[in-house]
Amino acid sequence: MIKIDDYTYSSGLKDVHPVEKVSFALIFLFFTILSKNTLVSCFTFTVMSIGVLFRAKIPFIVYLKLLFVPFLFLMTSLVTILFSIAPIDQEELEVLWRVEIGLWQIYISSNSIQQSYELATTILASVSCLYFLVLSTPLYQFMWVLKKVKLPTVFVELMGITYRFIFVLLEKVNEIYIAQSSRLGYQNYRSWFSSVAQLIVSLFVKSMRSANELQIAMDSRGGDEHLYDVDLSMGYNHRHFVIIFISFVTLFVIYVMTKS
Repeated sequence: MIKIDDYTYSSGLKDVHPVEKVSFALIFLFFTILSKNTLVSCFTFTVMSIGVLFRAKIPFIVYLKLLFVPFLFLMTSLVTILFSIAPIDQEELEVLWRVEIGLWQIYISSNSIQQSYELATTILASVSCLYFLVLSTPLYQFMWVLKKVKLPTVFVELMGITYRFIFVLLEKVNEIYIAQSSRLGYQNYRSWFSSVAQLIVSLFVKSMRSANELQIAMDSRGGDEHLYDVDLSMGYNHRHFVIIFISFVTLFVIYVMTKS
């Protein structure tokens, strides 16, 4: 199981000031979502992937595994966009593929292919921006940035607790799965369904227990406020701001050129 937090704290960008990393990623994310343009999305995905693989020094296989998860969800969404259903007597322009079933027809048009392609590139580019942030910025640095932009303390601390609990739950899922596998719990379809049901129930019980233990620990320290009060001693790198500015100008030029 991939432990994202482990790669974050061993990343080659962990010592870069978080403002520089957040600014760099958000500029690309902003233009990707704003333009929804294939060229901008491909450029964003390429730059972010280079940053993750060569600057953050994340293994290529790990990065592929991380991209595979949103890719599966993306494929299920693209199916609904790619295929259209209409009455058989309705004519559709630029139909590339069609199959007739009774009084209905299922078809693929050039417009649906274009929409699917634009959606896929936009989503993958946006995900690469988020992975760049997650794999290069430890939690305490990200919390520091959120506090500096004056977000409510409750919101910041809820984000931190939620982020931590994701890894706690993943670790418990892995422990339960290993225990079940050692007892041949996933030998066939029947045992697979039974094991998954038991895993969900056990995970719910363990997560509630962990949440209760966390609440007790916070109460014993005098409450749940100011969990992420941290000070950073990092300095800014002016070369990084030059790169951020060049990236902004490049994205702006590409956006204007594709709009015209």
